[in-house]
Amino acid sequence: MGPIRILVVDDHQVVRDGLRWMLGAEADVEVVGEAGTGAGALAAIPDIDPDVVLLDVHLPDQSGLEILAEIQRRFPSLPVVILSMHDEPEYVEEAVRAGAAGYLVKNAPTTELVHAIRAAAAGDGYIQSEVTRPLLARFAEEVRAPGWKPALSPREIDVVRRLAEGMADKQISADLGISESTVKGYLRQVYERLGAADRAQAVAIALRTRLID
Repeated sequence: MGPIRILVVDDHQVVRDGLRWMLGAEADVEVVGEAGTGAGALAAIPDIDPDVVLLDVHLPDQSGLEILAEIQRRFPSLPVVILSMHDEPEYVEEAVRAGAAGYLVKNAPTTELVHAIRAAAAGDGYIQSEVTRPLLARFAEEVRAPGWKPALSPREIDVVRRLAEGMADKQISADLGISESTVKGYLRQVYERLGAADRAQAVAIALRTRLID
């Protein structure tokens, strides 16, 4: 298998150059294209066939979140990782709900950015730890009334604990000694029992209801 092919979308050339330089040091990652506008990104995708798109929120022609939605519509299997200056929960939540496979702020270390790219390429999600807590706090305000206590099995709680630590499905699988398909099955059950829409909301509800610390 070849390196993970990346399309970088940012309106600042210096940012694109910096990302190309940083990611160029990774043997399993390759920047195969770049664009400074949303329209340029949408035009480039069919030509270069990237595995992952790194997308800024602010673009000169359209919002990055609008481009994210358009990518989801046209190329539903293509994961998009948002790379933004904003760490406010509303930006993160909107991006995740729009289908982003990951969210990082631009001061993220290269190791974390590469981790997010690998997770996205593998079909997992990744939210930078710096923005996770504010997002979870926001979700926690929206969960069910105090006193409601969901019922999870000990194994499901093990899985949720590892979600809270930022583990991807593959890491949870290795840590618990179970298959990835089993992990995904547990996650489906957790989402249903907690009434959660995604990983971040599941962790928020588990924290709010003290299923995990």
